[in-house]
Amino acid sequence: MPVANYDDVPKILMRAGVTGRWISGHEQGAASVGVLRNWVEPNVSAPRHLHEHEEIVLVERGEMWVEFDGERHRGQPGRALIIPPRTVHAWGTLQDKAQVLFIWPTPDPFADGKSTYLDGTPPVTE
Repeated sequence: MPVANYDDVPKILMRAGVTGRWISGHEQGAASVGVLRNWVEPNVSAPRHLHEHEEIVLVERGEMWVEFDGERHRGQPGRALIIPPRTVHAWGTLQDKAQVLFIWPTPDPFADGKSTYLDGTPPVTE
């Protein structure tokens, strides 16, 4: 596996209020893990969607909510939110900015057939 200096990877405007940077993905040479860091502005949300794979959400700074299994969970530093495969979920920030890591057991979680958006549109990933 190559060494990826993710500070050299360009940031992407993924959707309004959400900027991302791939730490680990196909572009960085990863074969089986995707790690995406997002910087999310206050009061921004992602629409309901699901992934074919498990997803882990780690809030590094700030606070957010992640809704799945009919319940809204609080995301904050020190807490991992583990979303099972094919579980409909949505997420958003509150009144402050958040920095979040999203982790999947695939380097391309938004590729065709790996994610389904029930509301809205998928994020820009390149």
